[in-house]
Amino acid sequence: MLRVAPDALEATRDEEAVRRVAQGVLAAAGVRTAAAAGPVVVAAAFAVQAGLRVDMTEGQKTATCSPLEPVGPAPYLARSVARALATRPEGAEATSGSQLTGWQRADHAILDRCRAALADAWPEMLAELRVCVAQVALLEGRAIDGFTDFATHGALYINRARLGASPLGLPGPVRFAEALVHEGTHTRCNAAQLSNPFLTPAAGGTGLVRTPLRSDPRPLAGLFQQAVVLARCTALYRRLLNTESTATAALTARHDRLSDGARQAIGTLRQHSATLTQHGLAVLGECDALLRPTAV
Repeated sequence: MLRVAPDALEATRDEEAVRRVAQGVLAAAGVRTAAAAGPVVVAAAFAVQAGLRVDMTEGQKTATCSPLEPVGPAPYLARSVARALATRPEGAEATSGSQLTGWQRADHAILDRCRAALADAWPEMLAELRVCVAQVALLEGRAIDGFTDFATHGALYINRARLGASPLGLPGPVRFAEALVHEGTHTRCNAAQLSNPFLTPAAGGTGLVRTPLRSDPRPLAGLFQQAVVLARCTALYRRLLNTESTATAALTARHDRLSDGARQAIGTLRQHSATLTQHGLAVLGECDALLRPTAV
């Protein structure tokens, strides 16, 4: 069950549910794997369901991994990137594209600083991320800033540009911490909704809506996840402002922009409250609560 405030215990329960489903699909197909869980296992389960040949050796070097582990290009990850590019507005792939790239030594150093910043500002969030996120893959190219794909559940895809400072002065470790919280929250939502849906079946007939994070209209399910992402990222910056001694103007501006987006998302969802389950309504209320200055 999802809680907007990070909860490693609830996350563990939901991840176990994902693991059981993936392992059940593979067992039914007679596919054996040494890995108990992880993106490569989920990718294999999706391949089986699609009637594709399963090659468990393609991810054998990364089949077992530590939490938040940097991962280099691999075929099962590349397929997710191709799917993500296919959903971009027409022309995005042709004009700039995005592709997987390897981690450099300097990239690892920024990731270490990012994890340290999260441990200092929001240890509960870091604990949840360590449960939900097995691998972090880097992208190059302007088409995609970041994404997750349930077909490689547990892997995050983040543009390498997020490791560096922004033109407005946000430090690289802060930008990457936000990206981890953002994409990690999508991962958390994807697992949680397997057992506790946020929307009723009627939501499928609502049509597409405008959202704060995408230029193209999205289904209500996408907007719902955006509301949780934006509420959490707003809370992250509130905490960072209490721990960071530099770039406070840039952090404040980013906080305010995220907060505005969260309130926009919540407002739109309130207009469609009849399509939310009781759990979805409870989560929406928690988003509201997390946006209050006293909620940390």
